[in-house]
Amino acid sequence: MARARLVTDLAEHVLAEVERQHARLARWLGTDCGSEVLDELRRSHLPQFEIITIDGHLLRVDQLFDGLAGAGNAAPGLRIDIDEIGIVAQTTDLVTVRFRETHSRAGDVSQRLVTAVLRKDAGAPHGLRWQYVHETAVRH
Repeated sequence: MARARLVTDLAEHVLAEVERQHARLARWLGTDCGSEVLDELRRSHLPQFEIITIDGHLLRVDQLFDGLAGAGNAAPGLRIDIDEIGIVAQTTDLVTVRFRETHSRAGDVSQRLVTAVLRKDAGAPHGLRWQYVHETAVRH
């Protein structure tokens, strides 16, 4: 029974972290907010973080946040919803998770499937930091 509770606790932490991160991203991109929101986003990522974007570009953490720094309120009203979330694999230190993002703004909707690797870190919100993300565009 203890093992089942640990799995449930981990799943709850993963869901909370994924939702928290995307709420902050939507706030940064979709509202006129302060730079502390971008700072919070950055603190959630490890220094070795990498992302493969839906366009197939590999960005390292500095490249990602340099781009985001100039994108505050670039998509007014942006909303990012998360669903179909599940843990794909886990080790003592890492959790691999898959989920779908739905971006909505002014009647436009786009989706992407995301695979992310989160590193366990007791000092991070929800005990997880972002290490790697791979996005794939979903055609409607």
